[in-house]
Amino acid sequence: MCTEDYLIRYANKGLYKRALKELDQGVQVQYTWNTASVSCQLSEGIECTLYATLDEWQCSCPSENICKHVLIAILYDQRQQITENSDMGEDIVEVAQVAKPSADIPTSSPSALDLKPSSADFADPDTIKEYELQTQDKFHQINESERLDYGLQSHAPKGHVRFRWMLEADLTPILKSYTSTMVEEVVFRLRYPEDIQIMEDTLLTVLLKSQKIEVSFTEEPQLTKALCKLKQTAGKMAKLEALLRYRMYHGVDDTDALSVRAYEPKFSLQTIHECRDMLAGMLRTGLARLPQSYNAQLETLAIAAHSGNLPEIERSLRGIQGELQLFFKRHVRFSMQTMLDRISKLYLALEVLEQGEIPVRQQSQLVGSFRSKYFTVPSLHLYGLGADSWETRSGFRGITYYFYCFDDGQIYTYSDVRAVYYEDQQFSFAEHYAAFTPWLPSLTFSQFTGEEVQFQSVKVNEERRISSGDGAKLTILPRTGVTEVHFGEYLLDIPAALEREPDSIDLFTEPKERLALIEVARITEHSFNKQTQDLILMVENTEGARLPLTLPYSSDWQSMINRLESGFGSQKLEHFYAFVRIETKRISPISFLKGQTLLSLKLDSSSGRMGRFGRR
Repeated sequence: MCTEDYLIRYANKGLYKRALKELDQGVQVQYTWNTASVSCQLSEGIECTLYATLDEWQCSCPSENICKHVLIAILYDQRQQITENSDMGEDIVEVAQVAKPSADIPTSSPSALDLKPSSADFADPDTIKEYELQTQDKFHQINESERLDYGLQSHAPKGHVRFRWMLEADLTPILKSYTSTMVEEVVFRLRYPEDIQIMEDTLLTVLLKSQKIEVSFTEEPQLTKALCKLKQTAGKMAKLEALLRYRMYHGVDDTDALSVRAYEPKFSLQTIHECRDMLAGMLRTGLARLPQSYNAQLETLAIAAHSGNLPEIERSLRGIQGELQLFFKRHVRFSMQTMLDRISKLYLALEVLEQGEIPVRQQSQLVGSFRSKYFTVPSLHLYGLGADSWETRSGFRGITYYFYCFDDGQIYTYSDVRAVYYEDQQFSFAEHYAAFTPWLPSLTFSQFTGEEVQFQSVKVNEERRISSGDGAKLTILPRTGVTEVHFGEYLLDIPAALEREPDSIDLFTEPKERLALIEVARITEHSFNKQTQDLILMVENTEGARLPLTLPYSSDWQSMINRLESGFGSQKLEHFYAFVRIETKRISPISFLKGQTLLSLKLDSSSGRMGRFGRR
């Protein structure tokens, strides 16, 4: 069963040719057939031991990999079999003439020898029909080279019989040999489009073009028998990905089987009960009569959620705690709607987890994870949209860089974050913005955010955040003009932005910022609201529709606010795109884009780059 294609892919073409050359030069092999192995003595003195598959073999030569001696031992026996079959060719033809089977059934195949009935049996029509069916079934197992040698032609669809297992196999036993993390990574890769090429000879080969990975499957319904040049874990995952992409290509849906294996949440039901009771008590009491000591109860429950393996519940509790602190301080930024949304979503999530009647994939979404898992993506073609600096009430500072991906039409981010709640910890926005990127030492982050780039072998997570880990390769590409990029659903006009729907409560969608690019003709006015401490930039489009863009005040961005409030450079800025974050009560601008240039408002305006941007 070791065909030429199989041996070449298992070893390599050069080794295969050397084995054939030595056979032509007269090397011979003597076999000793044991119960579970074959001992092979080569005439040149080398001894090999072969087993049921090529995953296991032994050779007296010093090679650590499969060697030419193993190939010689296999090929010598195959040549002997061909010689013996050729000597019996006349008998095969004689049987075919007596049986007179259908013209569609190739009876001259040597594979049909063991099916030959006695001449007396041909008097029975049922025997003849059974013989024809058996012979036809055997024929479909003959490899392509044998068909050419004997002038045979198949009338069955290619791969319909020999590789049917790839479409009909139950994935459950196949996935048992994979860890949940490995399956989760393969499922993650399937999110990204991949061109595949399918080639069939004696093996069925699936080529993943962008990854340049080739996996060859045998007729045996075992994934372990598939051939892939990648070794160990990488090869094992490539085999599974190739199989799944082949099944997807033929319309097979494996979502349920993959979800069960990839997502196995384990959490504390007791903590779920306690959290739900606490929220129910809060709703009965009401905010006006709620004591300030309630914050301590929220902190205790957040710690319990952490211990109960409920990271998403912990984050939700701390979000409610933050809103409650604003309420007790009578802070202007407290929002009753935001508070109700947080409580409603958490309460619903707790109720669904308590009932336990949802698929494991959705359970996993509600439970969350402590550390985001990053998986390697073959390539990403990204277009810089701008950078935004921020600070949280819990003591974190950072800069987030936004990119539009040409490959899947989604927005990706990279965040540089530091915890500053310790006295000796600081984070300077200007210093980090001017620092060099981890992927290309000569490129600063301020340059990186305004480029068009190509990543190779970069790691990203479920939220499409890019990792700074080793292994990724970054290439700078010529930047396309912003009006030439098709931003799809992210490109809005002013009326569409004003008609935005309020945030909805949805338990099973990815939480993400609502981002958009808005076509702007000009900035008509700017003002500072002393009550809310917000800078308002009023913009309009070519039809005269107006939209307020709101920037909150912070001491770190005081110079930026002053420059924008005085109109420095903005009066010359016309016909550009505003990259914005759409929130419930306001639309906050992140950057302005025009032609091939970009201005990140919080980070570039402070340094006076707005004037240069306007002139461009």
